[in-house]
Amino acid sequence: MYHRCPKFAVTGVSLVWAGFMVYLLTHVQSFAGYGGRFQVGAKYAQEYLSNISHSAFKEEAKTISTTSQTAKSKLINVVIQAREDNLGGLISAVNSVIVNTKSTVHFHFIVPDDTIFHLQEWMKVPELSNVQYSHAKLPAHLEKYYNAAKFAFLDIFPSLHDRAIYLDPDVIVQGDLADLLKTPIPIKDLGAFSDDCQAGSVSKRVASRVEALYASRLNLKQHEIAKLNLNPLTCTFNTGVFVISDADTWRNEKVAEKILDLIQSHERSSIIGPQGGSDVVEAAILAIFYRRTSPIDPLWHVGNLGLSRGSRYSPFFLNNAKLLHFNGHFKPWKSVRSFGSTFEQKVWDKYFIPDPLGRFVPIRKKYSEI
Repeated sequence: MYHRCPKFAVTGVSLVWAGFMVYLLTHVQSFAGYGGRFQVGAKYAQEYLSNISHSAFKEEAKTISTTSQTAKSKLINVVIQAREDNLGGLISAVNSVIVNTKSTVHFHFIVPDDTIFHLQEWMKVPELSNVQYSHAKLPAHLEKYYNAAKFAFLDIFPSLHDRAIYLDPDVIVQGDLADLLKTPIPIKDLGAFSDDCQAGSVSKRVASRVEALYASRLNLKQHEIAKLNLNPLTCTFNTGVFVISDADTWRNEKVAEKILDLIQSHERSSIIGPQGGSDVVEAAILAIFYRRTSPIDPLWHVGNLGLSRGSRYSPFFLNNAKLLHFNGHFKPWKSVRSFGSTFEQKVWDKYFIPDPLGRFVPIRKKYSEI
């Protein structure tokens, strides 16, 4: 049976509809400001929620440092250590930074005495002639510890303040380092690093997770290490690429001295764990920085390149990575069997600048051998 709607019901609906149309007409400018598209509703909601979240978590935001005086001044300080046999890697890394970073970069090189002249001559090539850099060597008592620059830069470059970035010489930077420098780091943390448990593919992470734990990388029974009460199941981090939260904070907390104390204790009893995988400097850093690190965007540290002779990742993924780290045994410049014609080698070759002195010549397969 058909029932006719009461007149008051129809009138009520009409009034509601008329009111809604009036609202639309009076707010048309507001909607026009968002481009007049249906998608803007999502954008408006996102902005609204963003504003709410910023105000609701205002106190928490105070504990996060996303910029520094270094970032604000648009000067990016980068520390790199190299020696004669990987100086070409440093040059490729520097060139990749310059090509892809808009801000001014000042490099702080730490190289041995016998490499300084070679470095200076190479930095005179046209592509690098305008690059700002300083150079120094490790103090005599640290020369036997190759990776000591990862903490010794504090004393070697006393004029270095605020945030900085440390890079191993076997990296290629494809993103703007200003973005990496802005990595959020809580005040309690000393820097931002890549989590070893998150490196590589899922299958590789599962297979190597045990090797990426403090229980494997450090000798937790060593006297000085035991004092730190480290959780053996905590994941370690990679020290080849990291953002230094604040150089002055490191100095105030005597970070270098603490690391050096552990290194010296290693001479009495090893601080390196049963699985190895660390040199003494890296092991000491892992111990001192325990639970005082923040994560960096995984695309800012795509590592484990060169662990095998073939390609590890797809060209599409490598093209979208911000930083590539050739931290495997097979470096892209020194092994004829390491990469051959793979995409990884082509990326590295893109940024390599031939040595003006002719000393550093990457080994390459002949076309007939590929």
